[in-house]
Amino acid sequence: MAAVMLLAGLAACTPFGSGPDRDEQAIAVVERSVESVVPEANGVFVTMAFSGPSDRSMSVRLYIDPVDDAALADAVDRAAREAWETSPIALVELALEAVAGDRPAAPPRGVEQVTDLRVVADALGIDARYVVDGRLALPETTLVRLYGPAGADVE
Repeated sequence: MAAVMLLAGLAACTPFGSGPDRDEQAIAVVERSVESVVPEANGVFVTMAFSGPSDRSMSVRLYIDPVDDAALADAVDRAAREAWETSPIALVELALEAVAGDRPAAPPRGVEQVTDLRVVADALGIDARYVVDGRLALPETTLVRLYGPAGADVE
């Protein structure tokens, strides 16, 4: 476990280039980090999107077997905090979703059958308007309120 954390930390410190390779590197860093803090998950799938050079959003999908509401809220909270704190690219939004089962070798970009995270939002004190189709869509202001400021973008 310590070795995974060390590798994730070292990967987060490496300089990032530009373009698609930079996003792939950031995705790999966040996937490894989230997997390490949510060991009960059956896998993690991270994607990035952007609407401009500085408007990056990240989506984190947890593949996790059905658990009680408190355990789900705890897992999603740990995943959100870790993604926010370890992303080497500054984010304006972080979306989270939970899916029952195991992570496929090639996860689809989108899934319809997600675990409704309204109970998670309620447990974490997140406004219900940030739950869209059962997923959490957290803007930067909410992330800062919950987890503090993120690190600076390393370009």
